[in-house]
Order: sequence, then structure tokens, then C-alpha cells
Amino acid sequence: MADDHSVATADGDLDLAAHVSTYGTFVALTTTIIATLICVLLALVLWGLEGHGGVALIGFVLALAAAAYGGLTGANWRAVAPIVVLLGLACIVL
Repeated sequence: MADDHSVATADGDLDLAAHVSTYGTFVALTTTIIATLICVLLALVLWGLEGHGGVALIGFVLALAAAAYGGLTGANWRAVAPIVVLLGLACIVL
């Protein structure tokens, strides 16, 4: 198997379209997860440092719902971005 280099050449049947599609999906999932983790960290700041557990719980649930919505519709991290802004403002104001 290691001696057969015929597929690894430029003339070989590489499935480049599938690789590009998989990479695009990986990047979208990674950015959505990072935005959701930022929301979780901001919710922990609200709950642990500032003592607003109810607001943190609402923000956490909204972040998870927005991440699920973004994953299903293709909005990805853009669906979670408003929750990041709202939780960040709550951390500053409260």
C-alpha cells in the first residue's frame, strides 16, 4: 500500500471537492464552538464573580439555542454573536 504512489500524483483521482467541503464544515463548526465557549465563559463570570445566576442561566440557554439554530441553518457563529454581545454588556453593566 505504501509502495503504490499512483493516486498521490496530480493525475490521480483525488477527491478534492469532498476535502474542501469537509474543511469548510470543520471551520464553521470550530468558529461556532468558540463563540459558544465565549458565551459560557461570560455566563460563568456573571454567575461566579457577580452573583447573577438567573441572568447567567438565561444567557447559557440562549447561547446553546443560538448555536443549535446556527448549526442547523448555516448561520454558524453569526447566530451566537448577539448573545456574546448581550452577555458581555451584562458583565459590564451588572
